[in-house]
Amino acid sequence: MPTHSHERITPVRLLALAVFCGISASTVYIPQALLTAISSDLGVSHQTSSVIAASTLFGYAAGILFLVPFGTRVRSSTQVAVQAVVLAAALLCAALSQSATAATAAFFAVGVLGNLAQVIIPAANRMCAPEKRGVTNSVLVGALLVGLFGGRALASVSADWIGWRWTIVGCALLVVLTLPTTLWALGRAVLPVGSPLSHLALVSAALRSARGNPVLLRAAFTQSLVLGAFNSIWAVMVLHLTGLPLFWSVTQAGLLGLVGLVAGLLTPWSGRMIDRYGARRMTGLFLTVLLLSSSAIYATHSSPVLFGVVLFFSTWATQSALSGNQVQALSTSPDHSAQLNTAFSFIVFFIGGFGGVLGPFTFTMGGISAVAVQVTALAFLALLVWRFGPRVRG
Repeated sequence: MPTHSHERITPVRLLALAVFCGISASTVYIPQALLTAISSDLGVSHQTSSVIAASTLFGYAAGILFLVPFGTRVRSSTQVAVQAVVLAAALLCAALSQSATAATAAFFAVGVLGNLAQVIIPAANRMCAPEKRGVTNSVLVGALLVGLFGGRALASVSADWIGWRWTIVGCALLVVLTLPTTLWALGRAVLPVGSPLSHLALVSAALRSARGNPVLLRAAFTQSLVLGAFNSIWAVMVLHLTGLPLFWSVTQAGLLGLVGLVAGLLTPWSGRMIDRYGARRMTGLFLTVLLLSSSAIYATHSSPVLFGVVLFFSTWATQSALSGNQVQALSTSPDHSAQLNTAFSFIVFFIGGFGGVLGPFTFTMGGISAVAVQVTALAFLALLVWRFGPRVRG
């Protein structure tokens, strides 16, 4: 890490990166907000449309494994530029899909290419001083949450006005329009360490780095359970709110996502707590909040106001835990943050992606009450892994 690395990233550059991280993340999760519209337009069941939406999550994990390793040898700005342009093209293909199969393939491609934040976060880590990594990570993770939920809300409103297809086209335009400022912000990024290995060897090395890193494995498995709970509840949110007994409109259901946006705005505060009190200790606190809020879903799901409050704490705890776990994983070898981030993120998003399928399945079997029990169990398991996994200082 260069001595003056803390001078390489300014608040304005960090803001530009945060905006782009939020927009790219929204492309992966927006299909969840469009389940009802996609089902109606393509003539498929809600379960089928949930598989279409979940395909982006599995694509996201695949992209992390096979595209993010380029970050060890390619300039961050170059990788982001190429990947963003192809992502915009994949979004246009999704908007033109005429069948469930075509939509699934297109949204899988969107997921593969939409992991741009996983390229930017390691680059930002190389651009800031070690004592600022918690805040930097939390700003970017918070931006993911703002983009995710802000995108959900806007997509729901937009789908009622112009349809889900033009909504996806709008996402592609946002990616292209924000790319220039993102490339400017990455202009001072420290070059990656580099590697003489082939690309496939780099992928293999990333997986081996996880196997030999118990701290990373604990953080990754903890967060994968957390993400599984998160995906489970939010994958069924529109179905729950638009059905019995609430009968909300799609727009109203999408606007509930604004509670997640507020949670994202508060996530940088969590980063300051991580820097001050230590990542492991604070992650335990976040997981406790997640467990309590998950269990409260069972009692509050029929009361929109209380339900919104519970979702706020659940979402804030989820993203704060992600920041804490990611800081622990990357701190095991800061000079190889891109490789470690590949292993960590692949485990988290591949396992956590199953929540996007498990949630709708559980909802079909027993409604939102059954989903509440499921997410509580996942949160409890995450707390157990955190408690009994190997420790790390800080």
